[in-house]
Amino acid sequence: MTPKLGEMGRTKTKSDSQVTFPELITDGSVTVKIYKGTGSNRGRDVYTVSYVTKPDGRKRVNFADLESARKEAKHVAETISRGEVNALKLTGEDRSHFVAAEKILQPIGVSLLTAARDFRDAYDALGGNLIVEAAKYFATRRVGITRITVSDAVTKYRAAKELEGLSDKYLRDIRVILNAFEKSFKTHLDAVRAEDIRAYLNGRKGGNLARNNHRRVLVGFFTFAKGEKWISSGEPTAAELVATWKVKDKDVEIFTPDEVGSLLSHAGQEFLPWVALIAFGGVRREELAKGLAWESINFAKGVMIVPAAIAKTGAKRKIAFSPNLAEWLATYRNRKGPISALKDTAVQKEIERMCTAAEVTWKANALRHSYGSYAMERSKNAGEVSLQMGNSASVVLKHYHEIVEAEDATAYWDLRPAKPANVVPIAAAS
Repeated sequence: MTPKLGEMGRTKTKSDSQVTFPELITDGSVTVKIYKGTGSNRGRDVYTVSYVTKPDGRKRVNFADLESARKEAKHVAETISRGEVNALKLTGEDRSHFVAAEKILQPIGVSLLTAARDFRDAYDALGGNLIVEAAKYFATRRVGITRITVSDAVTKYRAAKELEGLSDKYLRDIRVILNAFEKSFKTHLDAVRAEDIRAYLNGRKGGNLARNNHRRVLVGFFTFAKGEKWISSGEPTAAELVATWKVKDKDVEIFTPDEVGSLLSHAGQEFLPWVALIAFGGVRREELAKGLAWESINFAKGVMIVPAAIAKTGAKRKIAFSPNLAEWLATYRNRKGPISALKDTAVQKEIERMCTAAEVTWKANALRHSYGSYAMERSKNAGEVSLQMGNSASVVLKHYHEIVEAEDATAYWDLRPAKPANVVPIAAAS
């Protein structure tokens, strides 16, 4: 039997012949209809998928066979039901690209939407499509680097510094400052950028001096990390790239000769060397806290050597004793071990007890500032004073030049203990 012209090129299935048109395809409350008609191409059957969307009105898509029409109707109904109407505008080529993109991302478990967002963020950050080049550059920076989280790095750094025997004050600064930093940076250390640190410090309470103090601790932390190969060693660290904040200069505070004399008179026997070495030797309290020992003093020559391991600058320096400092320390010449074994809290208690007894108001760093001011007036030589104090001549000139009167300097360097009859003076540098 010869088939009719309209039936050539397709075979009628059972479902095709028995279905009632329009056929309804539903998903939830959404219904899509399939109509059957005769097309213009030699009278062949045509199946039309018909649906309505709010933004575009009624849509009709034709198919040559019922199964293809059903697949499309099912896809349309599910898409409208999910509220993803825009997805219906994808062309056949668009859909093939979508499937191919999802296949590419499948091995790394990233969705197409996440990949698109990350691409856009990277594009904006780089100012153009330089993502591959940026990724290659980033990969070269990580050669030989052991990735570590900020939290783990802080823990290891803190443990290392505790083993170095640093002062309680310095360890407290590390603990407080880095604990706050760690809470704000839940990421890998090598992912932290200079602009992140600056924004973090700008957002903290306090003035520019406090920000500079925080930056100083972070520079030490990142420098340690560089040595441990947790971050790239071939460039400045993120913390170093953060510029310091400008701080308004203010006059240094000092004690009068009478105040220093009263402090010395009321200092406890074990605490007196701490006061005298700062006031008349320019020693830093941090250097005493790190274990500056009696063995570092040559009483016969009247000099002290501050070891590099203890000096703040990391450079050894020699302090020549003034005659009055030699006298204040004369009775301690046979001592061994640390000059001050007191922890920071104990030092603070001694200061409070001494000041109360002496009726003198304590001023932070004023003992060392007093040394710099009175020493500069006595010698008129910034280079000499800077060598004694372990800083630069420019700092000495900036803070200590022409601060005190000559008669006050004379009175300061003439502060001496009451001499017992049986004490023999030791040598001292003039």
